[in-house]
Amino acid sequence: MTEIPLFDENEDTPIPRAREEVRFGEVVLKPYGDGRRVKLNFTLTPFVERPSVDIAVTNTLGHEVASMSLIEAMDTEFEFTIHLRGPQPKGEHTLHLTIFYPQSDDAPTEDRQVVDERLQTFVVESPY
Repeated sequence: MTEIPLFDENEDTPIPRAREEVRFGEVVLKPYGDGRRVKLNFTLTPFVERPSVDIAVTNTLGHEVASMSLIEAMDTEFEFTIHLRGPQPKGEHTLHLTIFYPQSDDAPTEDRQVVDERLQTFVVESPY
């Protein structure tokens, strides 16, 4: 039987990394024109063990206006639409991304090993 390569011979083959070496790659935020939604794209380095990712957005006052969790990621490229809660969002917001692994199966959200964090600010323009 012939073997079908997954990567071109000229391409660098991504090497899966141990949990301590998993990192965020590119992070791109693009607010939609309605001022209520933000498109989020991000990548992770290849991994051996499936990581989890916490995503949160805070406004200028530090109040959390969006959050979500990605549990045991199976891929390395992601695209989400984040919906901002509360009164009409405007001004500077901060995206908080955290890659983590649970320390135990009994309490997956309590004890966790954080391996990478990323903060990125963006501005939400009022649609009016």
